[in-house]
Amino acid sequence: MFKLESYITPILLNHVAKYVKNFRDEDAQVSLWEGEVTFQNLDLRLEVLEEELNLPVELVSGHIHELSIQVPWTKLMSEPVKIVINTIEFVAKLPDSESKQRRDSFQQEQRRKSKRTSAEAADQQPKSPAPASSSSVVNKIINNITLQCHNIILKYVEDDIVVSMNVQCLNFTSAGEDWKPTMVDMHPVSVVMRKLLQISDLTICLDKRNTAGRIEVCQEPVLYRCSLECRVLRKYNANTVNTSSTTRVGVFTKALDINVSSLQFPMVMRLVKLLIELKPAPSEEEPTNTNDQADETTEAHPTQEGTEPNGQSLLWWAWNKLPSFEAEAPVTMCDERVGHAFDIGIYAEELNFQLKNSEYFTDHSMGGIKRIRYTPILRISLGGLYYERSELKECEWTNVKAGLSSMCMEPLGIYRSQDLVDRTLVNTESFMDERSFIDKSLFDEHYMFAERTWCSYNYEDYAARNTDEYMLFRSPVLAFDIVEYRVPSKTNHPSHPVAESQLRDSGLRIQYRLLSAGITFHFSQSFAQKV
Repeated sequence: MFKLESYITPILLNHVAKYVKNFRDEDAQVSLWEGEVTFQNLDLRLEVLEEELNLPVELVSGHIHELSIQVPWTKLMSEPVKIVINTIEFVAKLPDSESKQRRDSFQQEQRRKSKRTSAEAADQQPKSPAPASSSSVVNKIINNITLQCHNIILKYVEDDIVVSMNVQCLNFTSAGEDWKPTMVDMHPVSVVMRKLLQISDLTICLDKRNTAGRIEVCQEPVLYRCSLECRVLRKYNANTVNTSSTTRVGVFTKALDINVSSLQFPMVMRLVKLLIELKPAPSEEEPTNTNDQADETTEAHPTQEGTEPNGQSLLWWAWNKLPSFEAEAPVTMCDERVGHAFDIGIYAEELNFQLKNSEYFTDHSMGGIKRIRYTPILRISLGGLYYERSELKECEWTNVKAGLSSMCMEPLGIYRSQDLVDRTLVNTESFMDERSFIDKSLFDEHYMFAERTWCSYNYEDYAARNTDEYMLFRSPVLAFDIVEYRVPSKTNHPSHPVAESQLRDSGLRIQYRLLSAGITFHFSQSFAQKV
């Protein structure tokens, strides 16, 4: 007889045991059958997280204060299984040669263990397989698991720089067509998955420590209590997933307030340089045995990430950590609507950047403690920002769009002019439609999802839909796009043969476009003081 508990319980506990040290799942089965099980003071398997995420940094420590799994056994088809984490802490640093060698050894061991597990699973047949209807029920329950994290703490240390990030609440759920959290039925063939990630009260602090490793004075946060929402849409047909799929990722924030002091500015520049130069952790080495290599190719998932070229930066690593659409697809012509399309969009309704002068002083009224005095210098306010990137690899199509809807730059404090005309250095007119910058995105309520009209494979069709007027409608102040695509190469004359590499590169085309309107600059005494 099929018992739902016998399938759900091992799946949940095995996933916990994969990431937690010294975990005994047999002790938790009875509690989980009662509806809820709670674990406290769990140490995470850092090598597993580093290997799976391919992190470019080394995790020094990872700890969960409390983890709870809640299973509504009597309402499994209407309420999701919840995994609740209260306070999870990480400490990271740059990897050294010893940590890199240790990670390589762990990857090799994991690869050998995976091969042995696959071979054993192939030899063993389940004694009582679940019926097809029960399997669909299990898949629905697993795909609708909800994750809640409260108080996420991440600390990164680099020489005298300490970066601290805190997230008060993180929710990861399945969503319906209206992008509201709900239980979703999974079709076995025509798969449409919507996942919703909500981050509340994100705060980032940037401080400097002394030679003893202590922070003498804590500076004001660089980013304070920011909220983000990430939407992920994945669509494919189970029968043609190797040749066609669609993945869309959107990140939206209503307000982003960044404050940087003169003491923090050099540290910010060092971190930016570090991010650009930092390489991701090396991926698993290719097996020398050709039979093993063939086995790995067969076992690879259709959405498995491709091999990263040498010399890539952390920015490319972050791009590849998003849901991938790489697959071994047959050669197709670009006039067919097939291929693995991918789109990512980042949207900010308002972004405020404030630069402040800072200096240390001794506060004798507070017992002679050391404090920091701040003097505002400049504020830059941007509205209606967006950045979008679309790819259709099979047709070698890449499109990047970015836009800005409003901008205002004004001096503050002693640099502020008393004249209303000269008070702002740069300003623009207010844009008519405040939500036009998210048009045809995952956050557009009137454009929930159309059949890949956002991703084209023909430049003429793209230019007809993305006219100059439409781009200025989305972002009237500044609109920019780049399109890189390949056109069919013409047949060469027999008397003038061309190398295959030259023939392949000859069809590459890159189109640039930059549009702007409504920007006013004020060159006044206030501007001279700022320079």
